[in-house]
Amino acid sequence: MKESKKILFVVNPISGIKGKKAAIEFLKTELDSSISYDVTETLRADHATDVTKEAIAAGYDAVIAVGGDGTVNEVGKALINSNVALGVLPFGSGNGFARHRKIPIVIKDAIHLINNFSTKIIDTATLNGEAFLTTAGLGFDAHVGWKFSQNGSRGFLTYSQIAINEFIGYKEEDYHLIIDGKELKTKAFVVSIANGGQYGNNAWIAPDASMEDGKLNVCIIRPFPAHFTPDIVLKLFSKNLTASKYYECIEAEEIKIIKAGKFHLDGEPREANGDLVAQIVPKSLKVIC
Repeated sequence: MKESKKILFVVNPISGIKGKKAAIEFLKTELDSSISYDVTETLRADHATDVTKEAIAAGYDAVIAVGGDGTVNEVGKALINSNVALGVLPFGSGNGFARHRKIPIVIKDAIHLINNFSTKIIDTATLNGEAFLTTAGLGFDAHVGWKFSQNGSRGFLTYSQIAINEFIGYKEEDYHLIIDGKELKTKAFVVSIANGGQYGNNAWIAPDASMEDGKLNVCIIRPFPAHFTPDIVLKLFSKNLTASKYYECIEAEEIKIIKAGKFHLDGEPREANGDLVAQIVPKSLKVIC
């Protein structure tokens, strides 16, 4: 007989794609009978973090983020260094964390994964003390993330259309980085700090990244001629970006970005008022995967 588990499902009603109500209905038929569960919907930004902290205190065995990478971040950061596991039912526009961890995008299959309750301890990271699980970054991806956050529509098609529109006229910026104590000054199209391998939708910015190696990957795409754009995009989506001469990836434990501007944290837009410092937090989060 399976050991009984108590799980909280935290639903972000506005993230990503539709269908969350149907997914919650699936729990009645697909979730193992040994699991008791509760469901709560978020009402505001950071609400998922607050209810997850309450779940830890209430003795839940796992909290399941029902939403996209932003929801996964809000739930996951509250679970860091606890014994309560993070699970995911992926409903985001990109689902970078779920895809990297090979959590099924098909919701019934993701529920069956929760039934198995097999867990691993993974690394997380911080940027100026704020936790992230998959990627943070500056440059074009952060610029598009800001535009996407201001758009009323969600989903991959909306994101892609914004990226295409913003690419024309985007100006690369100069970056001053200190990577494990070594200085690097470069002009870049993208500077990504990756704990996980992808942004989402199988766009692999850090093809060799691991969430279990105690390292972050500093991924730099340097300025490239416009006619190389299809090649860069193809390599990004074929997990082959390391083959591009315009790409560099450096493993590190601490990265400082001097006088940073707009950036993203697990896809959520942020703005710096000075320097940013990213650090790895090894073996800090239990994940159902």
